[in-house]
Amino acid sequence: MILRDYDHHGRTWELNPRTGLLSPASGRCHGFVHVGADAATALYADAETLWLQHAEHRWNCATVTVRQSTRADGTRLFTVEDAHGTALELPYPAPDSGPFDPTYDWIDAEADDFYLWTAGRLADGEATSHTTLFTHFRAGFLPS
Repeated sequence: MILRDYDHHGRTWELNPRTGLLSPASGRCHGFVHVGADAATALYADAETLWLQHAEHRWNCATVTVRQSTRADGTRLFTVEDAHGTALELPYPAPDSGPFDPTYDWIDAEADDFYLWTAGRLADGEATSHTTLFTHFRAGFLPS
């Protein structure tokens, strides 16, 4: 599965869905991946399903609830819940926006935070974002 790196423009990876491991690749992308310190997290589509994957664990997006929140200490928390309860709880530091910039807004914040972007796309109650992402990712897109 070829994916575009969410954080580095023009970089692409091939994800092995069984292991969660990445290797450099090129070609049409079928989703995005965030390369974390310990594991990669990806949102992608194959021919039939929109998937969310963290390391070797993956979930059909139609069967999970995804949330992103901020704790009192500023740490962010990305949570995946399935039919059995909490399947993933991933704390991570808030992205550093650098020096104060009065033009920095929620669009910039979402662009800087893969987990915030993913939760926003998958939290759509009417599934419009889910359907749009699935259609776009399944068809594939150029990395740049």
